[in-house]
Amino acid sequence: MEQTISRKKTKLLSAVTPIKILLVDDIPENLLTLENIIEDESRLLIKAFSGNEALKIIMEESIDLVLLDIQMPEMDGVEVAQLLRNNSKTKHIPIIFVSAIARSERPPLDGFQLGTVDFIPKPLDIDETRKKVAMYELLCRERHATKHYIKQTEKLTEQLEKFIYITSHDLNAPVRAIDNLADWLKEDLGDKVNDEIAENLSLLKNRVKRLDILLNGLLDYSRTTKLNEDEQLIFAGDAIKESFDAIEGSKEFNISLNNVEAEFVGNRKKITRVFFEIFKNSIIHHPEKRGNIKVDCVTSGSFIEFIITDDGSGIKPQHANVVFDLFHTLQPKDVVSTAGVGLTIAKKLIEETGGKIWINPTLKKGTAVHFTLPL
Repeated sequence: MEQTISRKKTKLLSAVTPIKILLVDDIPENLLTLENIIEDESRLLIKAFSGNEALKIIMEESIDLVLLDIQMPEMDGVEVAQLLRNNSKTKHIPIIFVSAIARSERPPLDGFQLGTVDFIPKPLDIDETRKKVAMYELLCRERHATKHYIKQTEKLTEQLEKFIYITSHDLNAPVRAIDNLADWLKEDLGDKVNDEIAENLSLLKNRVKRLDILLNGLLDYSRTTKLNEDEQLIFAGDAIKESFDAIEGSKEFNISLNNVEAEFVGNRKKITRVFFEIFKNSIIHHPEKRGNIKVDCVTSGSFIEFIITDDGSGIKPQHANVVFDLFHTLQPKDVVSTAGVGLTIAKKLIEETGGKIWINPTLKKGTAVHFTLPL
């Protein structure tokens, strides 16, 4: 059967991209009537004369809305709708059934997602039909706008992260040059270096060191976009041990694991990096050179939750959220040599996998970092 596309309006609204509406009915006269009622410059109407033809068109075209007759030979409208709902690529498409079937004989709509299915009785009421189609057109445009904003945001985020990487990478060379220049000045001055000059040179080198730490932190943050790999089966215990052993100074800390035999599918690079950053944060900010870290694991529904607890100084309730902000550190930056990006990286990676991270500030001593991952 021939596919017919109605393009009766030769000039579309310049500011509006037409939405694609599929009209499905085995009777040509019904399609013509429906077309005449809802045709508009903002819509591209595509006609199908059977359920099978409708499915073929939907697989080939990006359809925004389907107006579907129920009583058709070979495959009726309900069967078409059910096939569309069972396909992940088409289950989001709104469907409006158009039929002369009495209300008592209409198919139950309980199995369809709220807001994705409706009904228009025949004979068609022109005003009601136009209003209902206009309402769904508005919903379609809102959905398109949301997708557009998401794509734009992702594009801007990618550009920003690329800018951060290039900037922080290119600034490393002049920063090292300034550090070397301070050493050369001290050597050239020799005995002429008095207390004031020595203090200024020391201050300069400390500031350069701090800037170097920040630039490396930015580099670390920007590199998280490159932690992409195919998902694989992850053994929680192995990922935890691998991450902990990779941290400098971890040998001075005791780690205990409880119920970490869980297995789940995910991005191993991202998961191990999350554990690494949380462990590293606990060790760096611990008031002693030795300490204890405990990891618990709980499976609840479709998520797995990890609780990482240390016996350090703890975090006050008012700081429980801000510690995840970029460059935020609770201790003075001249006391702890850290850029303040570790927990920010952990939060970013966890949210990319569909999980959440938070801190339990109720402990009298130490810190408990909770995070979830989808199973």
